[in-house]
Amino acid sequence: RVWRDAIYQHMGHPEVEDIEDGTHWLEQKYHVDPKRMGVYGGSYGGFMTYMMMFRRPDLFQAGAALRPVGDWADYNDGYTANILNEPNIDPEAYFVSSPINYAGQLKNHLLILQGMQDDNVFFIDTVHMVEKLQELRNPNFDVMFYPTEHHDFKQPYSWLDEYRRI
Repeated sequence: RVWRDAIYQHMGHPEVEDIEDGTHWLEQKYHVDPKRMGVYGGSYGGFMTYMMMFRRPDLFQAGAALRPVGDWADYNDGYTANILNEPNIDPEAYFVSSPINYAGQLKNHLLILQGMQDDNVFFIDTVHMVEKLQELRNPNFDVMFYPTEHHDFKQPYSWLDEYRRI
């Protein structure tokens, strides 16, 4: 409940602070080289990869966003309405919670991987992010689309390709 309240109307913000604190802890406690850190995740983890790469552009040297949410207004209303309200009622919450609005801050390399048949994070959401990065003329990203894959990849060759790229 406490965590749900923390992200209310600003998804991705408290989590970014937690991940940033965790990376600094790794640097201090285990002497992890910050110039060799990367981040990756799928679905909400892909959303968080976007948020880390865009909102803390110097923290990770590379990121891989698998099936990532780039704009919560394109996502499942039943899920987001409990956290961000409705886009027409609370557009500011959707704006501050959507990574696409921070894409201009990308500095390091980002890999985006998306199934074209995804019925959870719709393919069009990733298309919008790629279009945004192209409009910004940012060369620091690559993208791979998987024509037959849904949100949960099924084909072994897709999984193999995905993790080779990461």
